[in-house]
Amino acid sequence: MAAARLRNVLAAVAGLALACAEPAWRVAELEARHPALRAVDGHRLADVRPYYLPLSGRLTLFVCRWPDAAAVPVALPADATTEERAKLEAALAGWEAAGLGLRFERRSRLAGAGIEIELIEGMLPAAANTVADCAVDASDPAALDADPLPARIALASIQLARGDPRLAGAAMHELGHALGFQGHPARGDTVMRTGTRAALETSERLKQGEALRDAALAALYAVPSGTVLARLALPEGHTEPVDRLQARARREGWIGPLLRAGSTEGRVAWLDPRGEAISLRLTGLSAALRDPGRLAVVPSPRAAALLD
Repeated sequence: MAAARLRNVLAAVAGLALACAEPAWRVAELEARHPALRAVDGHRLADVRPYYLPLSGRLTLFVCRWPDAAAVPVALPADATTEERAKLEAALAGWEAAGLGLRFERRSRLAGAGIEIELIEGMLPAAANTVADCAVDASDPAALDADPLPARIALASIQLARGDPRLAGAAMHELGHALGFQGHPARGDTVMRTGTRAALETSERLKQGEALRDAALAALYAVPSGTVLARLALPEGHTEPVDRLQARARREGWIGPLLRAGSTEGRVAWLDPRGEAISLRLTGLSAALRDPGRLAVVPSPRAAALLD
């Protein structure tokens, strides 16, 4: 029994050590390259989940956001009640006043780049979700060796629970993902922390008309979109599916690659001339930060047929 308890303690300590280990990039080096970061008190850029680009035998980890001084189109749900729309507007205004240099263009629908917000009946508040696609311009292969990469957020989709009493705070949190900050800091002055309490606090501050300053997003917007966090070597042949599809994309004029970075999985995709997606699923994201060989590239059925 004592030996079993000791093994459990050692396993817990090992897990804690892994959780507290340095990420694949060093924030001090990032601050040296981008001194503006030092002016952001308590920033949590070490906690950002990067975008992953496995190409040409290496894994490039980078951040992606909207361009400086962007006017970001936003499509609000047409079926929102007056109260729901007011809460969504409060979240948009909160980000506009947060010092990022962005403003939102409210639209009834999107006709290209932008952010689309939906309210879903019956969804649990904790299930709110955002997908943010980062477009990388790979038309010039040499540009993929640069820092920053030619990359920017192109399209984001937000799903929020209808009837969520903390709708304003939840919307502000999900908008943070749509603006480019993936991941959830464990601490700090940021609405990107996960949990009900953080959303309720944000909702109350918005209700009081308080101007919010967010350390996580301020840090993201203090560095250029496409800023490279690390470049890691991958085992031989690991990027072959991506390399082959990217070569075909260049020949046939596909749009992309378009990258997604989720909490456990990511995606590399292209759009063919008909607007249909050819995609590869990326798994093992967290493990790949310390052991790049743990990244798995899984073709979708259509991608697999094209690679066959």
